[in-house]
Amino acid sequence: MLHTGYPSTQSHGETDSTIPMFYRMRDVLRMTALSRSTLYRRIADGSFPAPVSLGGAAKGWRRSDLEDWAQNPAGFKLMESCATVTSSQGAKVRHVRY
Repeated sequence: MLHTGYPSTQSHGETDSTIPMFYRMRDVLRMTALSRSTLYRRIADGSFPAPVSLGGAAKGWRRSDLEDWAQNPAGFKLMESCATVTSSQGAKVRHVRY
């Protein structure tokens, strides 16, 4: 499990509202013990999740992406492609290839 420095989930599967949904660069560097250059290199080669836009110039990492990476850091692989299609009922469905 990724050590975030925040309390873990509460009983009955409820998450603690103090756990952020997104993490900024300094938090990711502290949690992973990676250097900034190593982090960027891994993002570029697909072995670490990329940050997402939080609005304006702000970027952050989703907690769920970091937890996925923490489950298997050596074997983490980003998806190869993602396509959104509309079903016959009008629902948007995302097809992901790894």
